[in-house]
Amino acid sequence: MIILKRAWAVIKLFVLFNKELFVSSYAVLLQILKPKLSIRPGIFAMKTELKSNWEITLLSCLICLTPGTLTLDVSGDGETLYIHAMDIEDAEQLSQQIKNTFEKAIMEVTRA
Repeated sequence: MIILKRAWAVIKLFVLFNKELFVSSYAVLLQILKPKLSIRPGIFAMKTELKSNWEITLLSCLICLTPGTLTLDVSGDGETLYIHAMDIEDAEQLSQQIKNTFEKAIMEVTRA
């Protein structure tokens, strides 16, 4: 039963990543095609609930693979990720979005 639960969590993470990849690619494409850029790039710090190096590395990679975002650094204690985003309207909202999607899905895979 645990194997099925974990397999389902992996599938959900894969589908979530593909959805985020499509949505962010579309947003980046729209910015590229506009005659005038209206982006607000910036760097923000995001506290994470992930504990293991594997979980933090996976989150960092998923962020980097999503167009428009890039993990720049992870604090020495592994609790904070420093992320560059192409367009930041509200850093707290963007941080919560990452937590509610990728971070939550990673915890479902690794802590099932």
